[in-house]
Amino acid sequence: MKTELENFENWLIRLGYAESTINGYVRLLANFFKYLGQRKASQNEIENFIKDLHQTKLSRQSIQGHLNVINRYSAFLEKTKKQKLAVNKIIVEKEIKTEKIIFSQIEIKQLFSSIDGHGPSDLMDKAILSLYYGCGLRSKEGINLETKEIDFNKGLLYIKPSKNYQSRYVPMSQKVITDLQEYQEFARMVINPNSKYLLVGKTSPQVNGQFLNSRLKSLQEKANINKKGSLHSLRHSIATHLLQQGMELEYIGNFLGHKRLDSTQIYTHILEEWKSSEVGY
Repeated sequence: MKTELENFENWLIRLGYAESTINGYVRLLANFFKYLGQRKASQNEIENFIKDLHQTKLSRQSIQGHLNVINRYSAFLEKTKKQKLAVNKIIVEKEIKTEKIIFSQIEIKQLFSSIDGHGPSDLMDKAILSLYYGCGLRSKEGINLETKEIDFNKGLLYIKPSKNYQSRYVPMSQKVITDLQEYQEFARMVINPNSKYLLVGKTSPQVNGQFLNSRLKSLQEKANINKKGSLHSLRHSIATHLLQQGMELEYIGNFLGHKRLDSTQIYTHILEEWKSSEVGY
């Protein structure tokens, strides 16, 4: 299989593909070869491979990427060996169902209410909830947020572009502004005033996702909320609540930084499931 991967790679090079694209294609095809072992790449094996990927935590885009590479490999076989793989009828499911934990609006209030002190750690907990629920940030967006990227006068956060996402401005409510200002003035300056990042550790310039999720878990325990919540649960929750309150999908998508509307439309399904199970009402 190593020789076959090298031949496929050389074929892509001759076709003029970018190096990053070639590396990605070879990596995904290697996953398929690993699955096959000594078996031949038959229609049945390809179907079973895609079915197995659906049982993992891979995104729909990632699974589709594997299938695209197998199609590309089929084109390589057809051009070089007069062979072809039967992959045309294999499709990726429209929706990869993964459990999304949503906090109800009542539970969000309980999380905030569970913070009953005014010490540095209490103010930090409020800031965490305000960033990830009030602003709907992704985990790394909050972790990498710098103090200079917060404009309290305009009520905006600037989220800089990353490898997979575009830059955007996120509006802050008055409560979020108050929580972040109090944290920055009375907590961050005590914990670690020399860091450029907003969320700081005592011995590190910025926190990590594990620390933030542990803080959320602690708040859940105080609030007697028995859910497997995470930072992303807060993001899912604000999106669901905004939809519940009548905000249009386009605005919610812009708020969350979605590139495509279909990424936001999933919350319509979540809200319907939420209503049917009477969660949050």
